[in-house]
Amino acid sequence: MRIADAQWIPSTPHQTWDALMDPAVLQKCLPGCVHIERRSPTEYALCLQSQVGGVESRYEGEVLLSELNPPHSCSLAFEGKSETASLAIGTAQIQLADKDDGTRLAYTVAAMAGGSLAKVGEPLLLKAGNKVVSQFFAAFIDHMAKLPRTAPPPAPADPPERGLAASRWSWAIVIAVVVALVGYHAFFK
Repeated sequence: MRIADAQWIPSTPHQTWDALMDPAVLQKCLPGCVHIERRSPTEYALCLQSQVGGVESRYEGEVLLSELNPPHSCSLAFEGKSETASLAIGTAQIQLADKDDGTRLAYTVAAMAGGSLAKVGEPLLLKAGNKVVSQFFAAFIDHMAKLPRTAPPPAPADPPERGLAASRWSWAIVIAVVVALVGYHAFFK
């Protein structure tokens, strides 16, 4: 199953990014979310209650973030398992960009199901997936619309340039140390 689309979010990219990384916001906006917890800056644990094709299940899973480029993009991998031997796994890519005094959030999700969940068929899974995505974005956009707009944080200051001469001297020192160590070991062996 593959879902690709984009949404306009009524907030700045950095506010949108911060909200997407906030477990409290995700729990509030994600349909059927029982709980979500950040285990590390790149790992989340979650529990979802879901019903697809008359099959109601509680999924325990995790989401792992990678290729983080705040507040512009990231990739994620997810996995969820239920007590009924159902499995959902997949990946997603998220891109954020300034657009029309807000943020364009583009996403591509690729997912697969196993166990009893796979038996309901891909058309029904795609319909259920699109419904969850629509409900999430309706709640997320509503949440973001209620927040006051803030300016992006200032960019970190560039380190002072030390010029080419300083760079050459640091390399010269490194080379001298390496030559000295190699020469020492060659002479005393």
